[in-house]
Parts: sequence; structure tokens; C-alpha cells
Amino acid sequence: MAPARTLAQELASRQREISVAEFFERNRQILGFDNPTRALLTTVKEAVDNALDACEEARVLPEIRVEIAKEGTDRLKVLVEDNGPGILRKEIPNVFGRLLYGSRFHANRQSRGQQGIGISAAVLYAGLTTARPTRVTSKVQEEEAAHVLELSIDTQRNLPRVVSEDLELWDRPSGTRIELILKAKYIRGRQSPTEYLRGTAIVNPHARLTLLEPDGTKITYDRATGELPALPKESPPHPYGLELGELDYRLKGSKRPTVGQFLTQECSGVGPRALKEIIARSGLTGREVPSKIPGESVEKLLAAVHEVPLVAPSAESLSPIGPMLIKRGLKNVLGEVRPEFYAPAVSRPPKVRGGFPFVVEVGLVYGGGLPADQPVQLLRFANRVPLLFQQGACAITTAVGALDWRRYGLDQKGGNGLPVGPCLILVHVASTKIPFTSEAKEALAEDPELDKELTLGLQAAARHLKVHLSRRTRRDYAAEKFAIIQKILPKLAAKTSGLVGKPVPDLTPIITRIMDIVHVETAAPTGGGPIALATTITNYTPRARVLELFLEMPTDQFPQASFDPAPDGTDAELGRAWWTLPKLSPNTRCVVTVQVPKGSEVEADDLEFYIAGVDEARLIGAEPLPGDWDVRLPRAVIEAAEEAGEPIAAAEEGEVDYDAEEGKADVDDD
Repeated sequence: MAPARTLAQELASRQREISVAEFFERNRQILGFDNPTRALLTTVKEAVDNALDACEEARVLPEIRVEIAKEGTDRLKVLVEDNGPGILRKEIPNVFGRLLYGSRFHANRQSRGQQGIGISAAVLYAGLTTARPTRVTSKVQEEEAAHVLELSIDTQRNLPRVVSEDLELWDRPSGTRIELILKAKYIRGRQSPTEYLRGTAIVNPHARLTLLEPDGTKITYDRATGELPALPKESPPHPYGLELGELDYRLKGSKRPTVGQFLTQECSGVGPRALKEIIARSGLTGREVPSKIPGESVEKLLAAVHEVPLVAPSAESLSPIGPMLIKRGLKNVLGEVRPEFYAPAVSRPPKVRGGFPFVVEVGLVYGGGLPADQPVQLLRFANRVPLLFQQGACAITTAVGALDWRRYGLDQKGGNGLPVGPCLILVHVASTKIPFTSEAKEALAEDPELDKELTLGLQAAARHLKVHLSRRTRRDYAAEKFAIIQKILPKLAAKTSGLVGKPVPDLTPIITRIMDIVHVETAAPTGGGPIALATTITNYTPRARVLELFLEMPTDQFPQASFDPAPDGTDAELGRAWWTLPKLSPNTRCVVTVQVPKGSEVEADDLEFYIAGVDEARLIGAEPLPGDWDVRLPRAVIEAAEEAGEPIAAAEEGEVDYDAEEGKADVDDD
């Protein structure tokens, strides 16, 4: 008779390896599939992120189509199609039907998807909630037909199960399409596929995104630029961010013959001079074999690394959006909101955490159609991906709330928490390794280096806002003062002239001495025939000025309009025209007339005028040229403004930025 098994033996017999697919099947909330609404958003997000990454790696401008349709009472069919390079037939099952399978996890460069979980988790959830396979269509450029596979996941073994396979003719040269049926719920709002694609369009202005909603509504976000972002390059980790255990692990796994070669070739930022100092401070000779260095010496080596100044981490492994494209993306998507102010976007220098470089970028817009009595809109992004959930648990939200926005012109109860006002704040973190709080990738974890950069970026953007609000206040005061002078001076001059029996003098020189402004006024003469809208630009400043006048009017009326004098340039699609005005001496004026046919619905208020060549605080009756017009000022305008001492500058890539110069000194303090 065999002896009875002990309790330890009984417990040991129950032990077995847990499949990662089986684990996530039972803990799907970790991946963002905890309710039907969020499950839909996560599915769309993972598919679109993969499509964007694939297109960018293939150097193709992304064309991505998302369709969501009802499939029964509580089910939805999700289709995501792209024009990327496609996926080889042998890789399709693993990419979509196997968790923790991917090509980017070990690549030390920025990408949206890194862990190899996202899209396969969506396939897992779809199969779990509907028992329906996922259909994948993929075509590579070298093949005539597309491969069509229906597959599911064997959760016990974390392996793909191909249900069916076929070939299909597809009119695309290459691309991928995935179709899933899952238990989900479609809603509109701040945590919807619509909002996700809107945010994606802002930080990916090179992509064209189309969404077809269940009710048939079609939403398209056209690309705002035809330039692809630079492809990030792989780079080794920076020693400043390495923990002791990680450095020891890397040394043990290195195949370099000496520790000196390890530091210069498997770490970034270590030059020949820095290497000599590190070796001298650590007590090593530099000829030791990395894998044989004892633990005590590893600790001394790490201490020496932190004592020696190293070259800052390279940003080649990152793909930040850049100040100009942040503004373009916001302008492209905000549409009818038309904010009054776009702050110069802030892109901080690259820093390092955990051995990996990262960059913080901040964009801010103010006024226009943004609600003034609600908390500011906070748009959070990581590696060009919108973060829509767990806002309260995110380091970005914490950094925004910790800043005292009252100093910069926004209401904020108690000096902490999200401020209130007509403002939108965009924060983007780009890194080769984003510190997410969970596998759902919806919030960033607190980190001292990250928190510091977030604060500095927000402060820089907030200072630009403070400058704008201060200048707007001065401008409003000048406008009020000008209105009073225009009302009182003519009456006073007429009365005085009558008393002394002399003609009424020209008041322009007097107004110039009092005001020091450029005044723009549009009026429509009465009478029949065509409508002539005359705009008078008067130089009430003591300096001669060369000004650039910009006009924007309804696009449907623009083709019927005629101009006197003829504009120096036009853009009929946007309803825009512009003139470089003749040099205006002090106390002189010029007139630009816009004529439209009789019966037109155009009124003076429909014409929006912008002026370049004068400081915003000295401008009344028109707005300074917005930076998002993306135009380069004529040299004559810039030179005249510089002679007058005005803070006017042509910004990078032709974008005109009127607040940058005044706020530059404050920003440079960082």
C-alpha cells in the first residue's frame, strides 16, 4: 500500500504555470476592459495606435478609417482600416492572437505600443464576450491578394487559433483591416471614440482620421500637415537613470571585453573625457571584464557616474510634436471655437529618468468659444496617444492643479486644483519608456524628474498667458481712452474755434501725442449699387510704420469680392487676403476697400482684420496676426517694426509669434 501523500505534496501537485492570456482573461480590468463603454474605447485606441505606428515606420502618411456599427442589442462591430505596410501572413496570428508578442518592447525608442498586449487583448475580450472570432485582412505590397484570417486566442496556452483562412482581392496597395464583434456600448462625450480621435488628430496632425458612428454620422479630421514626424532612432540608456540592480544586470549580460567599452558603447552620454573621470573615481582600471565586476565595485561605479558631468541624453530616440505642429493641430481640430490667443507652445529640453530620455511639451489656448465658467479643458497625451481615463490619478493633472494659476490670470479656488476659465491646456510627454500607472496606459505615475519638467513647462506656458492678458488689459484701456477722446475733442475743438473765429484744426497730431496707437475702422457707405466696405488704417504713433494688413471673410462670399487696392496675396479656400501697406508716416492714413455685389449678406462685422508690424498693446480696431496663419512677414514689415522697437519676430518655419519676444526673458529663466 502506497503511503498517504503529505499536505505539502498535495499542495505541490496543484501548482502549474499560469498563461498570461488566462491571467488577463480573469483580470481584464487591468487592460481597460472593465465596462462596455471603456472596452469600446480601448479597442479603438489599440487598433488606431498600431495603425499609426505602422504607417510612420513605413514612412506613409496615415489614412485611418474607423467604423462602429450595431450588432444586436448589446454588441458592436468595430472595424479599423489603415494604409500601412501590412503584416506578413506568418506573423498575423501571433500579432493579433498572442499576448506579450511584439517588436517594440526591447526597442529603446518612442512608440505608441510597446508591450505587445493592446490589440491582442481586444481580440481576447471580443472572444470572451461574444465567442466570435476576429477577422483580420492584411496585404503587403509585394503580393497581389490580401490574406484574410479569422482567429481567436487559446487562453490556456496563450497561442493563436486560426478558425478560417482565405485570399481576397483588395484595391489597396497595402494595408491592414481588423474587424471585431464585442460586447460594448457607444456613447458620445469626453470618454468616447469621437473624443479619442479628436485628441489623436491634435497630436498627430499628419494623419487623416475618419469615424463612422453607429447612427451613420461621419466625422473626418483632415491632416494639418503633409510632413511625417521624424522616425525615432534606437539609443542606449543614459547612466544617470540606471538603478544599481539594473546596472549590475546590464554588466553581467554585456559581451564587451572591457568596462570602458561597455560605458561608451552600451550607454549614452559617456565621452572619452567623462570615461577617464568615471574610471578614476570608481577605483577601476577600465580593463575589467563587465560580467566579472563584483557587486561592491558596481556600486562604486554607479556612484562615480553620478559625480561626473555627462552629455545630456539625445532626443534622437524621441519624436516630440514640436511647437509649430502643436499649434497647427489645435487650430485644425478646435474649428469653430476660434480662441483669441494661442500661447507659443513649449517644448522642454530632453531629460532622463530610469535611464530613458523624455520630453515634456505644453500648449495653451485662451478665450474665444471656450466656456468661461467651467474648469479648464485638460488634454493629456503620452507618446502622441490621448489619455482619457483616470485623470485624477495622473501626474499631469497633479502638476496642473499644483500650479497657482491665480498669478497668471485664471480663477483657482484656494490656489490648487484645476483652474476655471476659457482655457485649454495640452500636455504631451514623449519617452522611450512612459511611466504608466497600469497596463491600461491611462495615467502617468508620479516621478520627481517628470514632475519637475511638467511644472517648468506649465509655468512657461502660463507666463505667455499672463503676458497676453496684461497686454489685453492695456489695449482695452487704450480703446476706452480713444473712444472718449474721439467724442470730446471734436466738440471741444469746434467750440474753441467758434469762439476765436478760426477754422477747426486737424486733430490727428493731437490724438497722436495723446494715444500712440494704430487705429483700424471699417464702415459701409450708404447708397445703392454694390456694397463697399471701406477700412481706414490710421497711424496715431510718433513713428513711421510699414504694416501688413490681413483680411478674413466668409469663404462663400470671397469669390464675389473685389479689392482696392489689389491684395498682394489671396487664399480663396480660406477666404483670406493680405496687403503690405505703403509706409505710413505719423498722423497719416490709408484706405482698403472691399466691394461685394448688392444683396450680399456680408456686413462690416463679417470682415476680420489682423495687423502685423505693431505691438498688440498699440493696436485698436483689429487683432494681431494669429500665429496659426503660418505666414512669413515681408522683410520691410520686420525691419520697420525693429526700428520702432516693437516686439515683432518671425518665428520658426514662418510662423509669426507676437508674444514670444515679450515673454522670452521669463521663459529663459527656466
